[in-house]
Amino acid sequence: MAIAAVSLLAFMLVGRADGAQRSAQTYLAPDSVCSSASDRAAAPEVQARAIACLVNWARSQDQRGRLVPRSKLQHAAVLKGERVAACGQFSHTPCGSAVTSGVDAAGYRYATFGENLYAGTWGQVSARDVVLAWLLSPPHRANILSPKFHDVGAASVRANGLLGGSDAVVWTATFGTRR
Repeated sequence: MAIAAVSLLAFMLVGRADGAQRSAQTYLAPDSVCSSASDRAAAPEVQARAIACLVNWARSQDQRGRLVPRSKLQHAAVLKGERVAACGQFSHTPCGSAVTSGVDAAGYRYATFGENLYAGTWGQVSARDVVLAWLLSPPHRANILSPKFHDVGAASVRANGLLGGSDAVVWTATFGTRR
């Protein structure tokens, strides 16, 4: 897997989910399950659908309910990625914004909220690479498997210069449950 300068962060507003003792590979769907999940050249919308598919497959391995893709959470993920790119800060609070600024601006009224971020080199990572990185990180995996979440949105944003001058991509997965 050719990933340059990958950075990971997690933010959680929920308790720890099960799955800490299992290998990340047991949660990663086979290539044949999620269309275009390994295609690094797939369109961003296709990769976003693959992220949701991979997340739901991981949840099924832990007998968790499927997350419903929500356009407002996808919009929130875009807004977070754009803010990270504009500020040049790989952070859940870029430029000092509230961690919930994306979901609030997108109009998603939540009872619970969480997000995963990923940064890598544009065109060098697939949806499968992103989800595997999250599954290898206990806090990210906890967000993916949390029974407190019912909805998901995912998006990528190009972030030129974010990784020290390279052409970067920021992936955001936003998880929530509506009020």
